[in-house]
Amino acid sequence: MARTYKSEQRYDPEPARMDIMLRLWIRKLTYATARTAPPVMLALMLGSNVQAAPADLATYRAFTLGTSPAEVLALTSSTPGTIKTLSERPAVLEELAWRLPYKNSEDLDPVSTITFSFIDQQLFRMVVGYDTERTRGLTRQDMIALLVDVYGPRSTTAGPAAAAPAYDSLDTVTPIANWRQGETLLVLGHSAYRDGFSLVITSTGLDALARKAQAASVTLDAREAPAREAARVKAEAEAKRAAEEKIRTTNKAGFKP
Repeated sequence: MARTYKSEQRYDPEPARMDIMLRLWIRKLTYATARTAPPVMLALMLGSNVQAAPADLATYRAFTLGTSPAEVLALTSSTPGTIKTLSERPAVLEELAWRLPYKNSEDLDPVSTITFSFIDQQLFRMVVGYDTERTRGLTRQDMIALLVDVYGPRSTTAGPAAAAPAYDSLDTVTPIANWRQGETLLVLGHSAYRDGFSLVITSTGLDALARKAQAASVTLDAREAPAREAARVKAEAEAKRAAEEKIRTTNKAGFKP
């Protein structure tokens, strides 16, 4: 049964424009000024950065973990048909792959795509893909420093291992830094093949439930596969007999020796 979602507001990429370049410029200015600035001025510059509270990891721009597909559809101005159902039992797993509107040469927003994953109407993961043209020249250290400015010091706990690529894919994303707040995990990754960066924001609790549900779904499908195949073969045979009987009846009625 198709679900109906209500649209309420739209995502506005304007606040993110020039953010990365501005942060890099501020850092460079701070480092350059540190050599010549009076101690009081330097303390004010550095002190404002130290006292700033880290951003909430569970919220990325207008999107927050735990929200419903309806809210994400409204924010992205997407239609319900763009949500893909991956599994319906024992839990409903859904996914929405959203590509941001076309960027002109003056648009410095680095985000290219965001993939939203849901379990039973709750957003549990966001995978943010950055446009390689908007991150060209930025090193791993640059990206980590930019995220530290927003989310605070990175976690000293080892992050997740690199995900195995698809059989025919050369693209392996390597985690290079992670941040943690409660049950929220944020991982910065880098692809050497594309020379691009990505950001994965996950609710570890919901992610664990999604992994169990996905594994259970695979088990159920494998267990019921023989019965489904038998039903398919039977249905095809019955359809074939019905078609042949229809042709027989038609030909018999119209045949004249």
